[in-house]
Amino acid sequence: MAFFTVFTRSLTRPLTLRLVAASVVVCAAAFALVYAGLRQQGEAAIRQTIDTDLAGLVDIYGAQGADGLLGALSARLDLAPTRAEQPYYVLRDPSGKALAGNITTALRLDPVKSEVGKVVLGEDDGTAVTGEARATTLRGGYVLIAGRSDAMLQATLAQVRNLFLIALGLMVAASIFISGYASRKLRTRVDNLNAVFDALETGQLDARATVRPDGDELDQLGQHVNAATARIHRLMKAQRDVSDHTAHETRTPLMSVERDIRLAQSASTDPAVLKPLDSALERIRTLLRLLDALLDIASAEAQSGGVKALDEIDISEVARSIAELYELSAEDAGLRLVCDIDEGVTMRADAMQMSRLMVNLLDNALKYGADGQEIRLSVKPGPVIVVEDDGAGVPDAEKSRIFERYRRIATSDGQPAQKGHGLGLALVKAIAERHDLGLKVEDAHMDATTGQRGARFVVARGRVGGEVA
Repeated sequence: MAFFTVFTRSLTRPLTLRLVAASVVVCAAAFALVYAGLRQQGEAAIRQTIDTDLAGLVDIYGAQGADGLLGALSARLDLAPTRAEQPYYVLRDPSGKALAGNITTALRLDPVKSEVGKVVLGEDDGTAVTGEARATTLRGGYVLIAGRSDAMLQATLAQVRNLFLIALGLMVAASIFISGYASRKLRTRVDNLNAVFDALETGQLDARATVRPDGDELDQLGQHVNAATARIHRLMKAQRDVSDHTAHETRTPLMSVERDIRLAQSASTDPAVLKPLDSALERIRTLLRLLDALLDIASAEAQSGGVKALDEIDISEVARSIAELYELSAEDAGLRLVCDIDEGVTMRADAMQMSRLMVNLLDNALKYGADGQEIRLSVKPGPVIVVEDDGAGVPDAEKSRIFERYRRIATSDGQPAQKGHGLGLALVKAIAERHDLGLKVEDAHMDATTGQRGARFVVARGRVGGEVA
């Protein structure tokens, strides 16, 4: 069963089907030619035998008359053939009465023209006996018909037909077996290459395909795959080194400056001095948060699509823990957090990154949600994660750009953009892509009184309608 499963999924299957079809066509054409040739030769041989036999009987009639002809017919019918077709005769007098013979059917052959043709000569156990016959007119108005059955010819043709069918069956079976064997060998070698890409998805950047130095085209392809994966390995290592070096070399002086500012603050009580120091300290903290966000986005984008190495997590539990933390934050912002989280929704994911995704969406909802209204968090099987608010919503012209880095937009009611770096939704997009999730933003509703339509962010498995990420 596995053999045929491999074959049906192999790229060699179309080639095998064409080979089988060509074999059938060639075999059928060869059979038609051989069959027609044998049939023609057999019928010609039967007619030649009939003509020879009829000529002898005519000579007997000329020499011995009707009585001699009757004796000759009786003798020939009494002699059973061994390796020849069964003879059939009939002799009629001038009035049309049958005097002798074993032809029991009326034959439509013109004796004046010595007509020959394929006829039914009689019956054998209820089965019609077919063959060839020729009719001729003798002196005195007698009619003599001589014929031969074609039973041996039909048996020979049937054997030829069966042999061709057996040969065709063996040819088709051999084609399928050989192609299936080749498919299995090909699948084994292709799986060797696919294993490299599977390993890359699980983060094993040192995986390599097994190749033979003097091999065929697949070995050459394997060498190119190994070269490409080695280059990817070097590039990823260089990217991590650069990221780590940048983070270290940037964070260290910033933290030193932060320490110096705190020392300066502790050494002075003058408001004129403390105010600019407080402002500088806040800017340092902002830079550190910006650096962390950029590194998080870079890390998520570098791992995009590599979900095979992740563990199965309960995304419902992650969402509930986040909701508990944000209930008080929503109340402080004058909002109410409403949750609709199904039990047992699981997925392969990085729990920390999925937490960041929902946290950033909830932060965005808190930032842009209208006072006195609510924000909603929903988690359904799929998974489908929805965060929506009752704020002014996202202008249609900005929906395709809201997930860009550093993009901070004004709301649909014309209010200026909120403070921030514009990296929160960019990180949401990177995390969604890292987990092979689709992402879109749409209007949550339309309030006829206030004109506010709210914003609904949908994160779901695969592509989602109106996807912009």
